[in-house]
Amino acid sequence: MVESPTKAATISSYLGKDWVVVATKGHIKDLPSKSYGVDFANSFEPEYEWLKGKKNLFSTILTKAKKSSSIYIASDPDREGEIIAKHCFDELGKLKKPMYRLRLKEITKEELRLQLQKKVGLDWQAVESQIARRVVDRIFGFEVSPDLWRRLKIPSLSAGRVQSTVLHWICEREKEIQNFSKENYFQLKLQGSFLGQKIELKYQSKEKLKENDIHSILNEIQIKPEPSRLETLKLSKIKTKKINRNPPKAFSTASLLESSFRTLKFDSKKTMRLAQSLFEGKKLNTGETVGLITYMRSDSTRVSDSKRKLGEDYLKTNYPNLVSEKKRDQSKQKKFSQDAHEAVIPINPHFTPDKIRSFLNTDEAKLYQLIWERFLVSLMKPETGEEVVFEFPIGNHLFVYSSETIFDSGFKQFPKPVEKRHREFPEAKVGDPFHYQTFSMEEKVTEPPTRYTQGKLIQKMEDTGVGRPSTYATILETLLKRKYIVEYQKNIGPSGLGLKVDAYLFLNFQEMIGESFTKELESQLDQITEEKESRVSLVTKFYEDLQKILKSPRKKIEEETQNSQAPSKTTKGTKQRILSDTKEDQKQSFQAKRNPMDEKQSLSFNTSASQKCPKCKEGFVKTKLGKNGKTIYFCSRYPHCDYITYDN
Repeated sequence: MVESPTKAATISSYLGKDWVVVATKGHIKDLPSKSYGVDFANSFEPEYEWLKGKKNLFSTILTKAKKSSSIYIASDPDREGEIIAKHCFDELGKLKKPMYRLRLKEITKEELRLQLQKKVGLDWQAVESQIARRVVDRIFGFEVSPDLWRRLKIPSLSAGRVQSTVLHWICEREKEIQNFSKENYFQLKLQGSFLGQKIELKYQSKEKLKENDIHSILNEIQIKPEPSRLETLKLSKIKTKKINRNPPKAFSTASLLESSFRTLKFDSKKTMRLAQSLFEGKKLNTGETVGLITYMRSDSTRVSDSKRKLGEDYLKTNYPNLVSEKKRDQSKQKKFSQDAHEAVIPINPHFTPDKIRSFLNTDEAKLYQLIWERFLVSLMKPETGEEVVFEFPIGNHLFVYSSETIFDSGFKQFPKPVEKRHREFPEAKVGDPFHYQTFSMEEKVTEPPTRYTQGKLIQKMEDTGVGRPSTYATILETLLKRKYIVEYQKNIGPSGLGLKVDAYLFLNFQEMIGESFTKELESQLDQITEEKESRVSLVTKFYEDLQKILKSPRKKIEEETQNSQAPSKTTKGTKQRILSDTKEDQKQSFQAKRNPMDEKQSLSFNTSASQKCPKCKEGFVKTKLGKNGKTIYFCSRYPHCDYITYDN
């Protein structure tokens, strides 16, 4: 028994006529959608029910199982797969036949053969951990969501435990952008020659320099008043630093999703769908269906010895100069339970993208090439070289020149060679003069924080330990579905509704959705898997802590903030204009002038109104996400005030 029909077809092709392979098509049972589904009087036991259509499907499976001598359940090798296997065990146990659990981390004949030999049972600790997560999330949703309805007076709002943490990140980033004030500063540079070559020295300062600071420095080093009295600066120190840039490690789920989003522009849902297809297998020119990548839900970047040898053998044949001489530690510092998996890598690197391209669709081929190249790169030599820094002091001021020489580009020569980057000087020594010719002042402006993309959010989830590979994509999908966030041109921002929900939740439930608490809870769930924590004690403590919060007086959002963040329900021309992410509001919002800044097709949202409009002095400056990904600042009194700018 497997989860997907595609995987069933692949495995069926490996087995003889004595085997029957069937698919459950995912979960067969879950907590009820319209009732709590948790027995509080019985140690928070979950009360599962059949999912729609699955009882009839399983009746067919049961009929086939009755004719079998033994049963193997090969749902995915993670916690979700374990609970599916448990539900299948429960239903098939009445047959009194031998039942075994298979955990296929790749879909190949060899892996199937090895797993069939093991004849192991359920991992009850993984089951306990999954039940704990599901029950904790159900308790949070069913207890906190009604509180949201009552307090915010918006029916049908939903609150998710991990989703609320991620929503807070997005809202906090939006506030940083709203409150950001740009700062102009200057970089001072001296142009001249050193050992017969023209170079440029940069002024070293711990603080950003204003224009007045630059003029003071120029006066002190006698460049001003002109004509300059500065002729030479003496080299006082030579610093050398070795360069050793290691290649990136093989993909974990999070780094795969981030890289796929950045380079291929695939969102997380699409990437996981394509990866699932590659994992389940394709029929190649040998006539055999072959799984192409290892299991795609993994916190690990570890590569097994057998897979490493396959990769190294391929490189020795095709790129002998790039193979790393040292075995690099591919594991991660953070030890999560799913580090038992390998990284997301190709089953066999000899299945090159060019060889199998005709058996994949265009997007599958792109993702496979990304995974294939990243795996090989992870086994290659680092980029090595040397950085030299020359220091030229004058009085209390210091100017520097840095030069980088690359001896070996290592992994950066794959898949195509790169040009060597270096600048060599004759043997420089302390006391050698820099001959000054002129100076320049380069004006710079500080940039506001950038909004998250799906890839960056998922990478942050992995880095902070919030969420797990099986939940990364669904967390963002849920926030979008609930209209708590908007996404445009790959940038993610909070909707007006999302800001309001986050403001209330974080004010009253920070202990339950704060990053540190969420991370700690994930760690405790992992400890259940390792038999270091009890499911019942974890759920009991969570429930008791939540009840304390719910019974305490609720803090209110300030009225001004509440008004500025509420979803738009006003009509055109109303003094207090609030933008939301509904289609009607998108049409009404921002139809001021048909000029390059006309963004009427963009999605819009609000932040806390804290800055007076500089034009009318009555409205507040608000923001929206333009279709070019930039922040637009405009007056809340539009259309009565037409203030609009990209410049905060």
